[in-house]
Amino acid sequence: MRRAEEILEVAEILDEAADKLATVLARSGADKLHARERLREMARHELELAAVNVAFLSFGTTIRRGWG
Repeated sequence: MRRAEEILEVAEILDEAADKLATVLARSGADKLHARERLREMARHELELAAVNVAFLSFGTTIRRGWG
């Protein structure tokens, strides 16, 4: 059960971090190029990729490409 709690905790952190990063990007003027919600989506996507990289480095498993 601990694993599910950790996943939920990471998801919560990613949501908060995406909101904060979108705010910083908007303050820097990026909201002139993209709507605030789009900035948040892009931030969330990048943070998810970072989380996958950290998991890979932490647990040393191989990343599968595709469905095979």
